[in-house]
Amino acid sequence: MSDRVLIVESDADARDKLVRILDDDSREVIAVKSCDQSLKELEVASFDLIITELPKCKTLSSGSSDASSPSSDAGTAAIRWVEKVRAAAPRVPIILITREGAEPVAGEALMRGAATYIPLHLAEEGLVDTVEQVLKVSRSASQATDIDQCVSRIKLELVLPSHEQLVPAVIARLEQELEQLHLFDEMTWTQIAMALDEAILNAMIHGNLEVESALREVDDGEAYLEKIRQHRELSPYAERRTYVTLTATRSQAVFVIRDQGPGYDVSALPDPTDPANLESIGGRGLLLISAFMDEIHHNEIGNELTMIKRKRSDSSAS
Repeated sequence: MSDRVLIVESDADARDKLVRILDDDSREVIAVKSCDQSLKELEVASFDLIITELPKCKTLSSGSSDASSPSSDAGTAAIRWVEKVRAAAPRVPIILITREGAEPVAGEALMRGAATYIPLHLAEEGLVDTVEQVLKVSRSASQATDIDQCVSRIKLELVLPSHEQLVPAVIARLEQELEQLHLFDEMTWTQIAMALDEAILNAMIHGNLEVESALREVDDGEAYLEKIRQHRELSPYAERRTYVTLTATRSQAVFVIRDQGPGYDVSALPDPTDPANLESIGGRGLLLISAFMDEIHHNEIGNELTMIKRKRSDSSAS
């Protein structure tokens, strides 16, 4: 099956040149002279690649600019065009054809979603190779997205030192894994992330470093922070690690947070639903975890927490 390439080039000679360079049995090339025409093509047909000039795109649908406009106006229009085509065809890569002086515009357009660029005067020598490179990468990304539909189970294990600045990156990594399964919407994930943040920090600070929450009320919290700093440098606290394990299927995600501390008496944990405990030190974290997860379980010695979150059914979501 041939690749379908859309060329957008206002200059007739340059347009013919690009078509000639890419003329091959492996490609079907459609060439248009304006951005508006290209958007019409995208409405009725699908393409594997878009090649567009910079910076001579006319201002889209404004009627306020033409080919004789200053380069800054044309550059703004070109960037707007890249954003427009990215919205119309989010999975189709874009190659920019640049002319002398268009480098700043090209750089901005790349940041807005174009895949790469090639100067027009180098098209004869390098356009075909650039096209093949972009298509190869695009196919790989597309295949990765398609294969997500075949993923039925994932497992990730992380081993962390007791540094709380790592926690946001850990949560982002867990989200990245779960995106393959399409389990949770954005709001639900935000709630899960809050529960994870509380659980991981609890394992690091209270479990591994054995710093008690009550110290937060001493010297405006300075005693709490100072003990964290001290224990990070002392044995056995410094050698301890927090283990974060994610196991997920298409119906639920199971998070296990385990520290190497001595644990605690689980039966002595305050009831997070009791209003009397909501204002206490540590009460907020327990409340968030209990509220946002469907199930929570502690091991016998109190150094491992299992949290389960299930995918909402269509009926429960409505």
